[in-house]
Amino acid sequence: PFRLWSAACSSGEEPYSAAMVLADTLGKTGWEILASDISTEVLARAKAGRYPMTRIDRIPPESLKRYCLRGVGEAEGSLMVDPTLSAKVDFRQINLNTQLPEVGLFDVIFLRNVMIYFNGETKQQVVARLRSCLRPGGYLIIGHSETLNGFQSGLEVVMPSVYRAGQ
Repeated sequence: PFRLWSAACSSGEEPYSAAMVLADTLGKTGWEILASDISTEVLARAKAGRYPMTRIDRIPPESLKRYCLRGVGEAEGSLMVDPTLSAKVDFRQINLNTQLPEVGLFDVIFLRNVMIYFNGETKQQVVARLRSCLRPGGYLIIGHSETLNGFQSGLEVVMPSVYRAGQ
């Protein structure tokens, strides 16, 4: 299956957005998403998949209809990711600053807006750990304000913020 890892998923918008795109593109099967964060608190919120309606402006209307449920009663003013879709996202607590658990290989790893908090040596170590989890030809996508310039990462620049593992 196509495998994607949102390696610092925070409250879950990124992995759920990816799940919507993958479901539209590949259908209900043939893909997997791992979503991780160091914080168990944000992971609990992410797993719940409930967000304020004020956050829907970036979700395409068709995706809203297909993959989101509008809150009623006590949940008025919120939306919930459809449980069928949210069941496809595996949320796990993972510390990127330590040896990674066995997670397998991925076609795409998102590590957006995380490395800005690390010094150079820590960045190099985190990237090396994640690089070992990429399939040959797989992609590492980082935040627009981040770069791997000056790193021996074993990754080639595809475009700003997008790197590809060698074949």
